[in-house]
Amino acid sequence: MSYLKISQLWAEVKDYYVDWEQEAFGEPGRKLLKHMLEHAMKAEVLGYVKRPRYQRSKLVIDYRNGYYHRNLVTSMGLIPRLRVPRVRKRGVRTKVFRRYQRRWKEVDEWIRGVFIGGISTREMSWVLKDLLKARISASAVSTITKQLDHQVRLYHRRLLKDEYVYLFLDGVVKKVVSCGKAVKKVVLVAYGIKCDGHREVIDYRIAASESEAEWTRFLNDLSQRGLHGEQLRLIVTDGGRGLLATLDMLYPHVPRQRCWVHKLRNIATALPLRYQQECMKDVKLIYLASSYREAVQRYKAWCQKWRRKVPRAVRCLEQDIEEMLLFFNHEQKLWIKLRTTNVIERFFKELRKRTRPMSLFANTDSCNRILYALFAKYNKKWEDRQYAIF
Repeated sequence: MSYLKISQLWAEVKDYYVDWEQEAFGEPGRKLLKHMLEHAMKAEVLGYVKRPRYQRSKLVIDYRNGYYHRNLVTSMGLIPRLRVPRVRKRGVRTKVFRRYQRRWKEVDEWIRGVFIGGISTREMSWVLKDLLKARISASAVSTITKQLDHQVRLYHRRLLKDEYVYLFLDGVVKKVVSCGKAVKKVVLVAYGIKCDGHREVIDYRIAASESEAEWTRFLNDLSQRGLHGEQLRLIVTDGGRGLLATLDMLYPHVPRQRCWVHKLRNIATALPLRYQQECMKDVKLIYLASSYREAVQRYKAWCQKWRRKVPRAVRCLEQDIEEMLLFFNHEQKLWIKLRTTNVIERFFKELRKRTRPMSLFANTDSCNRILYALFAKYNKKWEDRQYAIF
């Protein structure tokens, strides 16, 4: 009797099973799956010993040796006390599951997906109990999610093509447990738009701060892997001194657009409360202009109106106004994208939503897993999408 793969057997069962949609994931479906798995393992033993049960033969390869029971968590739920046949010489091992395996691969992938979606490892056991009728400990869930570490390493080491025309750089602070106490770490992120219109989270790095040294390590690594910046038209940044110093060294000839969101925050801190609403409303009209010339006119009018009342706020914008208006030199459809680092801020918002159930990360590795999963999900989502202007 030839051995059929479990997936093929299960496909045949679904073809003949009545009311599949209603019953498959209930108790009748699990009983049927258990019967099929046990039948497949019996066929494996029969193919090995070369003789049916109770039949004598001069050529004896091995003897059956009863059964042992194994609980197996499948995509349909828990299959309890699965009868696994044994032989005396242990010359055959079942292909229904790997040695010591307690869960199907699909279940592990599902657990990783739900964990990435925001369920903590401790809450996972209760979710699985309701959905799969199985109790999996928090330590087991943690072990399953650690399987992402290999993919994280590959992501950080992959070669890059020098095909990015717009580069966005920003960082966000997260708390990570280190030596028994919570320590603030900064996640440095590079996001790019390619010459064919596709976008991508290029890479990220968990650093101690947003200093020049940390940004230099991060961008140097990207450069060595292929991002030389030969096609870069514009780099959008938050205006941090460490990042600007690094860009002066690595990409000195690429124009740099300063983020309007970060600049507006700086201006707001320099305003008395009684002027904040009116002054902020006026300054926003600058980047909402329909052309570079109109933006300059609005900027001059704003400075003339507010210089005497709030000189600190005016100086805050004056010192960077040239880099604030560079986005007007590019395609108008991209203005809303190029004038801020909001494309990265959206990721940070998703990250905060994901980490809300936990006050902080248990270690750097767990932070890496969540970040990789979040960015990989969006990169996959964008594979068949692109900006039409390219």
